[in-house]
Amino acid sequence: AQQALEQAQAQAAAQAAAQHAAQQAAQAAAQQAAQQAAQQAAAQTAAAHAALGAPPPPPGLGGLSSGLTAVHAPPPAGLSAADAQAALDAQAALDAHTAASLAELQAQAQAHAQAHAQAQAQAQAQAQAHAQAAAQYAQEQAVAAAEAQQRAALQAQAQAAAEQARMQQAAQQAQREQAIAQAKQRREEKIREAAADREAEEKLRCHLHKKPNSKCKFCKRHQEHVAEREKKAAATKVDTKTGQLQLGSGPRGALEIVNTKTYGFSPLLQTHVVESAHFKALLSLESFEQMIDEMNQFADNIEPYMPNSNTTPSALFACLYRLFTMGIDSRQLRRLMDNPDNAYVRCVGFLFVRFGLHPDHLWNWLGEYVLDDEELRPAKDSEWRTTIGEFVEGLLSQDKYYSTVLPRLPMSTKRQLEAKLAPITQSRKRAKSNLAFLDVYRESGVQVEVNHDGEWFPATTLELVEDAPSRLKVMVKMASDDSEKIVNLGRIILADSRYKNHAGRMPRGRSRSRSRDGVDWARQKGKTDKELLEEMRRNDREKAVCSSGKEYARKPVGYKAACALPREQGAASHRLMEEETFVPMKQARRRSPSPSRQEQDFRKAPSAEHQARMQQLFEKYGMAKGADTSQSGRDVDGPDVMRFGTMKR
Repeated sequence: AQQALEQAQAQAAAQAAAQHAAQQAAQAAAQQAAQQAAQQAAAQTAAAHAALGAPPPPPGLGGLSSGLTAVHAPPPAGLSAADAQAALDAQAALDAHTAASLAELQAQAQAHAQAHAQAQAQAQAQAQAHAQAAAQYAQEQAVAAAEAQQRAALQAQAQAAAEQARMQQAAQQAQREQAIAQAKQRREEKIREAAADREAEEKLRCHLHKKPNSKCKFCKRHQEHVAEREKKAAATKVDTKTGQLQLGSGPRGALEIVNTKTYGFSPLLQTHVVESAHFKALLSLESFEQMIDEMNQFADNIEPYMPNSNTTPSALFACLYRLFTMGIDSRQLRRLMDNPDNAYVRCVGFLFVRFGLHPDHLWNWLGEYVLDDEELRPAKDSEWRTTIGEFVEGLLSQDKYYSTVLPRLPMSTKRQLEAKLAPITQSRKRAKSNLAFLDVYRESGVQVEVNHDGEWFPATTLELVEDAPSRLKVMVKMASDDSEKIVNLGRIILADSRYKNHAGRMPRGRSRSRSRDGVDWARQKGKTDKELLEEMRRNDREKAVCSSGKEYARKPVGYKAACALPREQGAASHRLMEEETFVPMKQARRRSPSPSRQEQDFRKAPSAEHQARMQQLFEKYGMAKGADTSQSGRDVDGPDVMRFGTMKR
């Protein structure tokens, strides 16, 4: 840029020098033209003087003026008046011509001066334009050089940032792999420890008594081992609500059943279960492990009764009633609900809570499982599928389980459960969307917001809790009080600006489905819990009244109309009823081509075997009997018989 500026200055100086030289040349030319004009005027004046007989003036402009003075001299003596007058006229004409020549010379000199001034102004304007163009070019070059330097700096920064991000991603991937490997190792160690504990417990089990005997030393040793193991497990138990350790909180022992006579069963269902052969066979099983094996082997549906029967209870309900009569503790009930091998065993645990425990304890036991996404089929051969979370939600919200009436809930408890179940549908959508961001929630320090008691609070992630694959949770650190909490995936959203445009990736075996309402549930809060509760109660009120017109109560259903309503029943019973009552539509059947005449005669004619058999029968019972009768009629006279006016002997 500096060199370009110097070049522009040199060009401007050269142009100025050229303009000065042109100006001097113009001035010299003007002076030369003026001198030539003066010389011509002097020559003409000299010629005029010679014609008049006057002496010639000296050369130059001064001579011209003196010549003019001489021309004005009086004419010589000896001339006539006419000649003198002519001479005076000639002198006047010469003076006029000389004055005109001088005026013309002055005008030409002024014109030359103006042209020179214009040329000089144009040269100055051109020089200024060239200088401005050179300065603008230099400025553009300087701006281009600065932009090039800035782009180079930005590219260097981008490359450095990309390299740093790649290194961070590699480090995070290594940390995630290490965390996964450590979690897997911890699970394997827990499994091995549990297997070793069970083996040791089986070795210490008394071989003489099925039930523990307080007087037997083997039973006492086994009971001491079990108590020590439970105490050790309870010492390191983690509270799922607060994420803090519960030290010294052992099992509570046997559960408190509300109704120890019927266990929440209806009288009819209890009678069917108690009188069933399966339940009588279950009375020989005394241990909890035997009941687990029995349910794994025979429980194949979740209905109260067997398919195609209204009196034979299902294996699942027979095992459920046996668990009530056996008496299990909270630790065993938790094992039922967390069984990783069989979903029907988990359903037994949920039904145990719903039928037997106090209504105030339902949410404490089942609230964690309403967002469980493990697949559940009502029967093993059923095509319809649901989830464990929807099954538990139905137990908490419905009054009937298939055709069996569930224990009644107090209105206060029912309203509390409605308030907790209202946002569950929205939380399921959020949990499904958050499955695509598991790699983000595995990182620590990610800004999130968690829902606690209907309010959203800022927090940061610590780790992803993957102990239960169907109920993934995130351990977070609250921003308000620095406390640690474990939150389900359905109650957390991303608030970190670093992942604003992160699309996420669904785990293998799961498909991404776009939300029909167009809401990004992984980042948006949706409706509040209060709005969802009001909407649910409004829908319940609308169901209780007519759908159109004024809000009149629905007309009671008559007996015949009630018989025609669909009843709650199992899949097998429904399928059987459809098979019995299904009437196929009449279809136009195409007539087959009519057979020929010979084929018709052949079909009408009896077979040869039939003809031979009929011949034997006829010969045996027909002709012989007729011959004997005719012969006896000839030998012995019979009575006269009159028939229709005729006589026969």
